[in-house]
Amino acid sequence: MSPVFLLLVHADPQQAKRLLRRLVSVGRCIVHVDAKAEPAAFRIDDPRVIFVKDRVDVHWGAISQVEATLRLMRTALAECEVSQVSHFVLLSGNCYPLRPPEEFRAYSRSHAGTNFIKLIPLASMRKQHERVRHFWFYQDLPVDGRKYTLVRLSRGLLQFVGKLGRRSLPLFSQWHFGSQWWALTPEAVSYLVSYPHEASVKRFLRFSKAPDEIYFHTLLTNSPLQHTVEPVSGSGVWDAANLHLIDPSLSRWFHTSDYEEIVASGKWFVRKVGSGISSDLCDRLDGHGHLAAETAKKGV
Repeated sequence: MSPVFLLLVHADPQQAKRLLRRLVSVGRCIVHVDAKAEPAAFRIDDPRVIFVKDRVDVHWGAISQVEATLRLMRTALAECEVSQVSHFVLLSGNCYPLRPPEEFRAYSRSHAGTNFIKLIPLASMRKQHERVRHFWFYQDLPVDGRKYTLVRLSRGLLQFVGKLGRRSLPLFSQWHFGSQWWALTPEAVSYLVSYPHEASVKRFLRFSKAPDEIYFHTLLTNSPLQHTVEPVSGSGVWDAANLHLIDPSLSRWFHTSDYEEIVASGKWFVRKVGSGISSDLCDRLDGHGHLAAETAKKGV
């Protein structure tokens, strides 16, 4: 059994291709390229890499993140021999392994029945609960990074009005959130893509904030697989990190000077790295496994 890696990419094709070359030695890679980007820029010449054909125009914090992930899952189930898959591992193009992928394959095999997705009740934190209690408009009025635009002004005004009211929470008695980046068993992925009320949940979450950190977590909490997921306490997605090292700021990019901190974390992947700013760091991480093996041989 081997892991299959699901990648959401939208920029920095150089880094994404470096990640793909690092991963394919131990498992197939299924890639969704944001519809705003040119897919040819992300391609590598390897039959173990499959690209999602029906791509989504993905917006930050919007329901399109959920849709892109679901299309990754469905493509993976169609392209892979599921009985030979230990986990489907969701990554971005700016994630990177902290240890040799061969070690992760062995770890994944030894935990083949475990879903690596931690959950925090939305109701436990007022700020997080507001992500579904109030109306947000990231799908229809997307973030583009610019400070002064009519779209940004319109979104701000609508969200101000949206916060004056409170939505009831239909469909589930328990809503949870957690890190977007998880590793799920084939059983869990099959359940999620065949959920009979998918359209209703997505319709409700269209007006929520960052539903990719809510949708999958809530469905699994309210499923027959709830005993396979781990409830945790905390205030943010870094508290519910699964296999990743995630900085609480959610915006920090890691550099070579962070190498010792990263390796000491004991995690399997780091987020975020990029070409140029993290190239030397990735070089050191690529050599980390070889150094550890040599040290073990020498009995150091």
